[in-house]
Amino acid sequence: MLRQMSNQAHIDALLQDQDASGGLANILEPGSKHPSRSPVPISSTEAAGILAGACALDETEYNALLYYLCNTGRPYRASTDFPHPANANILPPQAQCPPQINHEEHTFSCRQSHRGNNAIQFYNPLTQRHGTGFIQAIWVLPLEGSKHDFLVVCQHKKCSAAEESLAPFQHYPGFMTQIIDATPSESLVIIEPIHIVTHLTTFL
Repeated sequence: MLRQMSNQAHIDALLQDQDASGGLANILEPGSKHPSRSPVPISSTEAAGILAGACALDETEYNALLYYLCNTGRPYRASTDFPHPANANILPPQAQCPPQINHEEHTFSCRQSHRGNNAIQFYNPLTQRHGTGFIQAIWVLPLEGSKHDFLVVCQHKKCSAAEESLAPFQHYPGFMTQIIDATPSESLVIIEPIHIVTHLTTFL
């Protein structure tokens, strides 16, 4: 018992010493390193360049992004909501749509671009729940002098309780495996890279 307590104290000391621990803290306490929430500052010329090469969002996509921003504490206005008050934050009606982005040294891709990198587990800030799905689209656009990335996630469609009972995974929770419907759901969720929990391995 004394040896275990000594070893635990030694590990705790290493975790507190960032220079000595290196990657140890990230392995033993992955939640201790929070991803940066600071957006990437860009110049007005860079912002114009992003919008110049962007694609127009359709009305449904635009309204969904506007709803997400307003409900995460960023009161933006629609570009068509005239007249605009002074110093109002106006959401651009277009965004770049890259096939993939890099976040925390990992690549996350759209489903059409790379089927192996598109399935993720994520945290939904609007419902404060975790979910799984595949990345349907990636939007990049300038907001308030910074570059912001957004991901449109199509949630996995859950199977019924009767269907799940036919699979053996519920008897082995340690495998962290679940069956899902082969048909994607129609439920789309907008998140940001900081809300990604991990990649998922899927078998079709």
